[in-house]
Amino acid sequence: MDYRTLLAAVLGVGLGAVLIAAPEAIVRAHTVGRVPGDRGGEYGADDEPSGGIRRLVQVVGAALVLAGLYFGAVAVGAV
Repeated sequence: MDYRTLLAAVLGVGLGAVLIAAPEAIVRAHTVGRVPGDRGGEYGADDEPSGGIRRLVQVVGAALVLAGLYFGAVAVGAV
């Protein structure tokens, strides 16, 4: 059993699960420190990410989960 492949499987599934479960937090962490395009609105009010961006993050998460499952199958010799 190759432990590096098994670790890649665990990390892929874990990161994919986080991307699927909390896409808003991922987008917010990615955009920290960037100046917003428009300066209107209330002080401290945050703009919600669009539905398309959230779906994109979730799709990437699903791809990571699938890749992690594949790596796990390779690590245990099922594939």
